[in-house]
Amino acid sequence: MRNWMLTRRALHPLAPGIARSFRDGRVSRREFLATMAGLGVSTAGAFALGGLTAPAAAEDKKQVGGTLRIAQNVRPFRDPRTFDGTEIANVARQCNEYLVRWNPDFTFEPWLLEGWEVSDDAMTYLLKVRPGITWSDGSPFAADDVIFNITRWCEAEAPGNSMAGRMTPLIDGDTKLAAEGAISKVDDLTVQLSLSKPDISLIAGMADYPGLIMHSSYDGSDDPMKALAITTGPCELVSYEANDRAEVRRKEAPWWKGTFALDGVVWTDFGADSTTMVAAFDAGDVDANYETPADFLEIIASTGAETAEIATGSTIVARMNVEQTPYQNVAIRRAIQLAVDNGVILDLGMNGAGTTAANHHVGPMHEEYADIGPAERDLEQSRALLAEAGAEEMEFELLSVDEDWQRNSGDAIAGQLREAGINVKRTVLPGTTYWNDWTKYPFSMTEWNGRPLGVQVLGLAYRSGVAWNESAYSNPEFDGLLDQALATADVEKRRVLMADIERILREDGVIIQPYWRSLYRSASPNVHGFGAHQAFEQHLDRVWIST
Repeated sequence: MRNWMLTRRALHPLAPGIARSFRDGRVSRREFLATMAGLGVSTAGAFALGGLTAPAAAEDKKQVGGTLRIAQNVRPFRDPRTFDGTEIANVARQCNEYLVRWNPDFTFEPWLLEGWEVSDDAMTYLLKVRPGITWSDGSPFAADDVIFNITRWCEAEAPGNSMAGRMTPLIDGDTKLAAEGAISKVDDLTVQLSLSKPDISLIAGMADYPGLIMHSSYDGSDDPMKALAITTGPCELVSYEANDRAEVRRKEAPWWKGTFALDGVVWTDFGADSTTMVAAFDAGDVDANYETPADFLEIIASTGAETAEIATGSTIVARMNVEQTPYQNVAIRRAIQLAVDNGVILDLGMNGAGTTAANHHVGPMHEEYADIGPAERDLEQSRALLAEAGAEEMEFELLSVDEDWQRNSGDAIAGQLREAGINVKRTVLPGTTYWNDWTKYPFSMTEWNGRPLGVQVLGLAYRSGVAWNESAYSNPEFDGLLDQALATADVEKRRVLMADIERILREDGVIIQPYWRSLYRSASPNVHGFGAHQAFEQHLDRVWIST
């Protein structure tokens, strides 16, 4: 066993080799830091191994006080393990917290955990609970709380539980529950995870937004006031009205992490029309937002707001559900995919704010990305495949949510298909309708947030049977190669496997994935530390308002 994210202890045996690959230029900075974290090496230790200079700590000039007002959709609350939007988590994470945090610089930071240790074969993880944290009811946060949450995450048949897809090596294939002996208590501050197969994405999965840590009294309630009644975070929930407004305020009791500068936070739902959000900035009714669409950058600048940008792994996919007619036929799926020029969709859907993607949902921001070439538009082959399937006269319906860039991207794809001679009906639904059944549509557009690892994304979205596999894709060859990749800590070896994985997914015609998008987030000049995050997370403990 190796270190607790503390550099005074022995390193994982793979760490020196990966550090050499980084120093030799074969692995990027982002790849290097993500891999080190997965192996249990502290950020400070990774910087030392890589010959990097750690960023200097900024002088703390925070002013305490003020209520931050954020323009953001307030989606209906639900059991956190079934969260399907960062918006819900942005409210909840000010009250409850995560074992691990994914920072805007793409590093992992132990949070409710003090650190973790990974065995040489990546089959055993020791999770070290941070001492001195107390729940708001006065009880200590301890190993039993971690076990309670991970055990819930492993309930694979709980409807909508996407955390099960992140915990696959801990789940019994027969019972669909945590395997006997997979999760065990070493002592009050230590939990051991014994995996059935190696999985390098486990820590990254714990940092994802459905991984909110709940008190052991939580019973799955979708009542936010009840669900977030006992907490470890700096705030308490004041109100939560879906599609309208949510509010938290700073607790009077001290927070284990230190000072939370804001008196409180209010999120207001202005709907899908971004012009309403901009008008709220202009009127001084909000201080910050969830996202600024690329084609609103100039308009929002005119209100005096300042905008931060971050390049990400966030994207949109037009996916076809392979269990629904007529998308069981791979020839039809490939014909639709080959009829679209992804560069055109980037230009029309995002006003060019991003980079073209290649229809396999892994990109240069992922450490194991393999460049297998672009997704080429081929109208001749598209028409031949449609003819082969006898679908030349068939009408296809493409659904999307009524949100600027998503609607525009769907319209652009439909335009490309029509240009190729394919009959397409466009249906645009309000978010309150669309998200109720987002996994069930035959052919629809879905936004996907960025994740640190390509294998993590593929495991969430395309592995057979997982909750977020909205395309119902199931390919044993793909699953087998993905399992191998998840068990391979060496980035360069994993990249070899990824080339085959990417090729299989693209050739099976499951998705049109046109681009990787840049994300923008705006705030008034007196709001400090808000910035942008690659997965839209709001780490408001870093934020303060100047008078």
